[in-house]
Amino acid sequence: MNFIKAVAILMGTVIGAGIFGLPFAFSKSGFLIGVVYLFLFFIVLLIGKFCYAELILRTKDDLEMPGYANKYLGKWGKTLITVSLVLGIYAALTAYTIGVGEFLDIILSPLIGGTPFVWSFIFWAFASIVVLIGINVISRLEMFMSAGLIFVVFFIFILTYPHVDINNLKIINFDNIFFPYGIVLFALGGATAIPLMRKILTKQVKLLKPAIIVGLIIPVLIYIIFSISIMGVTGVNTTETALAGLKTVVNGKIILVGGIFGILAMSTSFLALAYVLRQLFQIDYNIPLFFSWLLTISVPMILFALGLKSFVKVIGFSGGILAGLQSMILIASYYKAKKIGDRKPEFSFNLPRPFAYLIYFIFIIGIIYQFVYSF
Repeated sequence: MNFIKAVAILMGTVIGAGIFGLPFAFSKSGFLIGVVYLFLFFIVLLIGKFCYAELILRTKDDLEMPGYANKYLGKWGKTLITVSLVLGIYAALTAYTIGVGEFLDIILSPLIGGTPFVWSFIFWAFASIVVLIGINVISRLEMFMSAGLIFVVFFIFILTYPHVDINNLKIINFDNIFFPYGIVLFALGGATAIPLMRKILTKQVKLLKPAIIVGLIIPVLIYIIFSISIMGVTGVNTTETALAGLKTVVNGKIILVGGIFGILAMSTSFLALAYVLRQLFQIDYNIPLFFSWLLTISVPMILFALGLKSFVKVIGFSGGILAGLQSMILIASYYKAKKIGDRKPEFSFNLPRPFAYLIYFIFIIGIIYQFVYSF
């Protein structure tokens, strides 16, 4: 049961808003290119998660990501990873604001009117109030929401299967070969779950490695099934949040069920991440509660109001630049932990230096591309 719980925690952290951006990303480059990205980054991020797991097991202290970076790399490591975490959360909160607004518009506009911008603002206003009150219990719903999201993915697959055109999956566009990079990285993140997985496994920590493998394989399979369901139907006309393009092709119930669950999944993720950031400002940097809350919820709306309304551009930036930076810092910390760690780990993972340099190279090239594309 502890193994199943650990797997579920990683799955619940990995599967989120990123799933809705994948079909659009794959429609730009081609489904097969998208699948290659999925498998490539499955391997790269699996290695990164193994490194993070080992450095956790080599450390007596119970820390979080910035704490480990500080212990093994010093202040510069802690500063870099803290900046990447804060910017990554801001990007995710902005993406959730955009995504929920679009889903609300799909469901409610035919009934009572409105625009995606208006619905995004309404969602942001309500969510911000909840963040001020305190929502630590919301994070416990993540596992349930992800399990429900998996059910919805299979439900959508069953209903869209008769409409799937295999030719839509054969299209390849080498002009956009780098387009899925950041979006796939965003969709396969979730390293922040590993410390909690260790706590769940307690005396069964040797199961941490297989739990990470299973917890990452299942999301990859879910992503492929979902992308076939959407892109196989809408092809090059796939929309940024996936479901909107199905309106004129398949049963409206798919849009309703998928949209409602997309709203719930992104809402719980928004609340959980916003609460984490509020706590970071309040506890780690001693900023008063009100100003911690204001600093947390104001930035996503400012970015949105200034014109940042592309769901895939936001998650691409978060994945391509910030997730890549985090992974490099964690791998560097892993090598240092092998030398100066203060406990014997339950398992050891050998990452040859040349492979690490290859991973660094992939991330650096991706960061440069994503930076140019984003700005």
